[in-house]
Amino acid sequence: MNENNLEYTLNELGFEIVSSSQKDKEILRFIDKALGVLSNDGVYAYYVFCLSKDKKDDKKYSDIFIKKPIETLKPFLQSKYSAINKAEDFFQELSKDIYELLFYKESLEKALIYARYHAKAMGE
Repeated sequence: MNENNLEYTLNELGFEIVSSSQKDKEILRFIDKALGVLSNDGVYAYYVFCLSKDKKDDKKYSDIFIKKPIETLKPFLQSKYSAINKAEDFFQELSKDIYELLFYKESLEKALIYARYHAKAMGE
């Protein structure tokens, strides 16, 4: 029942983002920065910003802030996105449909805001 509820899913995604940080203060600060980039510069800028934080052999930022949101929000998008596995291809295809792009942006913003609140509630 809850897997079709967008609000529940966004809340759960926000919680998972904080839980994935494993109390890493740098990742918790990154939530605010990522939200700022997403809000001010858009979805593709957010994608590039998150990729820029990854290190050569440590992909934790892209795992937490790119892969997890894509997989979580795909069921709420049109079915054509479910077959896309590469993040870059996903964002390029998403940019072709302004309504889907805005839906994804607003949903991700809300999930990141929930992540901020979860982090504060957990005292991190």
